Amino acid sequence: MKRKVDVEQPPPAVKEQARAPAPHPSPPLNPPRTVIFTADDFGLSPALNGAVVLAQRQGLLRCASLMVTAPGAEQAVSWAREMPELCLGVHLTLIQGRSALPPRAIPHLVDSQGNFLNHPVRVGWRYFWQSRLLPEIRRELAAQIEEALDQGLKIWFLNSHVNLHLHPRIFPVVADLAREYQIPAVRLAREDWRTALSLDSRGFFPKIIQGLIFAWLCRRAQRLARAAGLVCNDHLFGLLNDGRMTEDYLLGLVPHLQPGITEIYLHPALYGDPELHRWASPYRRQEELAALLSPRLKEALAAAGVEVSDFREMVSRWPKTG
Repeated sequence: MKRKVDVEQPPPAVKEQARAPAPHPSPPLNPPRTVIFTADDFGLSPALNGAVVLAQRQGLLRCASLMVTAPGAEQAVSWAREMPELCLGVHLTLIQGRSALPPRAIPHLVDSQGNFLNHPVRVGWRYFWQSRLLPEIRRELAAQIEEALDQGLKIWFLNSHVNLHLHPRIFPVVADLAREYQIPAVRLAREDWRTALSLDSRGFFPKIIQGLIFAWLCRRAQRLARAAGLVCNDHLFGLLNDGRMTEDYLLGLVPHLQPGITEIYLHPALYGDPELHRWASPYRRQEELAALLSPRLKEALAAAGVEVSDFREMVSRWPKTG
């Protein structure tokens, strides 16, 4: 698949989403309660791709985060072209996956086969302390965005595998690329850990620690996102109960939804799959798909006055000044 990215320089903005001065969005006054259901890892396998199609056409799913270098990315792109109503983002990948650029272009970032490291803590510290990696990180992330745009897809938001885009060294790069390519929204993984623990207390202390860490990361990221003119979700669920966003869990979550935009991300699948099992064997993917297809959940959201929407619609509504 041909790419336009110069491996030595940051890529120019593409025609459809050329560089433009950033607006300065401010949250709406008295916002309604809105929920955005997003499927991450779109492109990782046919089982996940098929779940995205089914959940979008028959369920509550409105958004999907595309992994452009994943094994099933070609199929995901093909299906996405036939589903203009699906709001697409790029699931930026710097861990547990392959690069878009050849290894010779980013020799310090991947191995000779183009694979990133797999361990989140090790990767996080490495990206923090080794500043020489930042130019390669920027080139690689730009290449992944360019890969999606080269397919003629409209990209509405950015997030990342294991939410690594919120890393203090990486988020400034992501915000800058979002502005360069006029991608209007970005995910903030700020989860109400108290609510999450009230619904599922397993892993009590790790969840508290993770929740506090991401709350700190998101405070800084929000300032940078606002300065770049990016729309962000106000709340999020899926981080602390990753891979276990079942129907019962989501039904319990409905009364706790707050005013503003709440993104709920899941990893659904039609069936068990070796590629999915390889990366996250404990995930209850078929149950997450059942939740997205649940009439009970749809009825509960409607009864509570919670709107189901997507980032495309939120961007169109967001007040802009400046």
